[in-house]
Amino acid sequence: MSPTATPTVIDAAAALFARHGFARTSVQAVADATGYSKAGLLHHFPTKAALHDAVIEECKSEIERVRGRVADLEPGPERDRRAIELLVDLSLARPGLASLLLSTIVPMGDDDVSRLDPLADILFNAFDTAPVSDPRRIRVTGALVALSVLSLDARRCDSASLWRNDIIATSVDALGSPRD
Repeated sequence: MSPTATPTVIDAAAALFARHGFARTSVQAVADATGYSKAGLLHHFPTKAALHDAVIEECKSEIERVRGRVADLEPGPERDRRAIELLVDLSLARPGLASLLLSTIVPMGDDDVSRLDPLADILFNAFDTAPVSDPRRIRVTGALVALSVLSLDARRCDSASLWRNDIIATSVDALGSPRD
């Protein structure tokens, strides 16, 4: 598998894990989604668990990249907007990762999602929000859900570049005024 194919495999696997959960996602389903044979996929990821680990590590790396790019900004509207922009771009480019990231904040399956909890912590940290129940967390969750759903729909409609600015505006609007 070429290095350029790996993000495609990781993204497809992430989408399937988000939609069906780890237990109900088969290696064959990932192979089918990527055009690889099951044997070819297993050559690079010897087990479903190894593939899942690679997906989680890629998600973690991408979220840490976003957090790192906003960490020097003071908490507030500028930091929030920049985090939203970066996450929209990630979601439009890597819809599978967007689906999995959404499942970290809004669990959709019956899998044990405890392995995803650290991803949610990093994601909320980009907005200087502790993952606890408070009005700020509700707004950040709303913005992230809007961002994810709209980005996935934009990809489905083949309108990613057309919708980008509106997705950003909608997501920023969901945050409300700083520290509401």
